[in-house]
Amino acid sequence: MKHTGWFGKLNSWVNGDAQPLPEPEAHRPDTEDSADSEAAMKSLEAEEHDLSGFALLKEVPETGHSVVRVIAALSCIALLLVLLLTVAALPRFGSEYNAPVNETSARYIEKGVEEVGATNLVANIILVYRGFDTYGESCVLFLGATSVIMLLACDRKNTSQKDRHVLEMSNRIDEAGRSQILGHISSLLMPVIVLYGLYILCNGHLSPGGGFAGGSILGGALILCENAFGAGRVRRFFSNHVYHVVKVGALIIYAALIGWTIYAGANGMPDIFPKGTPGSILSAGIILPVNVAVGLEVACTMYAFYTYFGRGDL
Repeated sequence: MKHTGWFGKLNSWVNGDAQPLPEPEAHRPDTEDSADSEAAMKSLEAEEHDLSGFALLKEVPETGHSVVRVIAALSCIALLLVLLLTVAALPRFGSEYNAPVNETSARYIEKGVEEVGATNLVANIILVYRGFDTYGESCVLFLGATSVIMLLACDRKNTSQKDRHVLEMSNRIDEAGRSQILGHISSLLMPVIVLYGLYILCNGHLSPGGGFAGGSILGGALILCENAFGAGRVRRFFSNHVYHVVKVGALIIYAALIGWTIYAGANGMPDIFPKGTPGSILSAGIILPVNVAVGLEVACTMYAFYTYFGRGDL
């Protein structure tokens, strides 16, 4: 199937349908006929000398390299001066003339609970007042996990039968040498770790914690479960299909919630998500579901990094 356009070529490369690059000459096996080998080498040397780019590279004097180094050093110095001048022009922290910053922080402190409904002022800032920025961080996690899957996933298009056999033997060795002590201790700790992770995840609008901290704990619990009981045990409740549904669904829910909040706030529309009573678990409008979505995204990313770097699959 012939692909046209840059997107078609990229898609064919990702799917493994593109033709592989020719093997370098240095990696090809030597021929038995030495005369033919010498003739081929002389032919290659003649072709190299005929290439204009090769000739130009050989004709570049040493002074040319010195000029390049000087230009690179001057560019770095100019960039450094621009950055230093930018930092010097920033408003001083705590200055009485720094009115805009003081007004903004005062607004967060005085009106945060009333406008957002969360007693944790940090959660008000990062998930509502600056919610779009935090959504960008979640997108970075999503793209990072997707890139790792694209590059390291083991399938029939990029893994030979020998590689699959080596991976299978490695998994069997890990299963045979699994520690019973780790398994028994993990059986006692896993419920506590998961419960603590859910507590941190769902109380981010009331106390320090939230999606990133709770998601890290849940991701660590998945990694511990695999090390203690094996990948097969984890696949029973967290298969490849479940992973993709959770990862994509969490990001879509987060995008919908923060998108509606920004749209409603910019147009003066009333918030359809009740703020509830400050201090109760069901309060703070969208912060609780956003924390859950962020936590699931973080947990999926951590576990994907661990599994795909380790064995190339969930």
